[in-house]
Amino acid sequence: MRKLISLVLIVVSIISMAMFMPPVGGQLLITSSFGEFRGTGNRGPHFHMGADFSTQMRSGVPILAAADGWLVRVEIDEDDIYGNVVVLQHENGFRTLYAHLSGFSEKIKSIIDSVVAEFGRRRIVVEFPERNIWFKAQEVIGYSGQTGEAAQPHCHFEIRNIDETVCYNPSDMLNIPKPADANFTVRGLMIDGERLNYTENEVYRFRGSWPKIAIDAVASVGRNVIGLRSLRLYFNNDLVYHIDFSEIRLEEFNNVWAVYTENSVADGYRYTAYYKLYPDKSSNVVKLNRFPELGQIPSRTNVTIVCEDVWKNEHEVKFVLERR
Repeated sequence: MRKLISLVLIVVSIISMAMFMPPVGGQLLITSSFGEFRGTGNRGPHFHMGADFSTQMRSGVPILAAADGWLVRVEIDEDDIYGNVVVLQHENGFRTLYAHLSGFSEKIKSIIDSVVAEFGRRRIVVEFPERNIWFKAQEVIGYSGQTGEAAQPHCHFEIRNIDETVCYNPSDMLNIPKPADANFTVRGLMIDGERLNYTENEVYRFRGSWPKIAIDAVASVGRNVIGLRSLRLYFNNDLVYHIDFSEIRLEEFNNVWAVYTENSVADGYRYTAYYKLYPDKSSNVVKLNRFPELGQIPSRTNVTIVCEDVWKNEHEVKFVLERR
């Protein structure tokens, strides 16, 4: 019976992962993940609300519809965070968004050209009638570019609900292959604001009833660093804190300081982001917070941080805390 249940869960998992097809052709290589910290842009520090996929730093690479759907909206704005955008509506109730485009599909190019000719290069949002202009799965909707705040040409891809109030993690709905050179790395640890080098099973000191732990941990793929999907903090094998990036509400776009420390940096060329594993500001990304009921933790406490990457591999970070 347990084997049957496990098999069913595996099948359901595979189906959910394959809900959408890749928005770029060829080998699918993720370069930035959902929920990562972003510190630039005219909207201020914010969460990365989608996933980025490589186009080998080339503009003009075809960007493909992730499923059958009709055109909802086109945004023309080279200076906004997203740059030029296409949004599709799908029969499964989701919408997909494709950003930083350098150009649009031939199917809609003449419409866009006429709008630009009339209104100029200001920000333009064109909304289309429901079920009027259709795209088949893997049909070209536009071309890769670096409009908006993109440092290099790539494909920025988002999955949203129908009223565009929630963004979902694309790694849960796409089959993203794990590169052979992907490695989990702990780049830094902070306890009570003090930066430390992480060594497994090391003893670290803390003050007060419980420590403020923050961790800079990523999956590295070549020159790219990929943020985590979730983090779970355990004290003496008891789960006390859980951050999960399965979805983020659009109203929390700028609520990054609830999850990241204020010395985090992401400017297109540098990425250093410490996840806060303690309560500060409220956020729906924080799924469990048992600190209010903890009281004072033991003077010597075993700590385990379970870090899950975008491929759902779990990596354990272990050390010991002793009160000063």
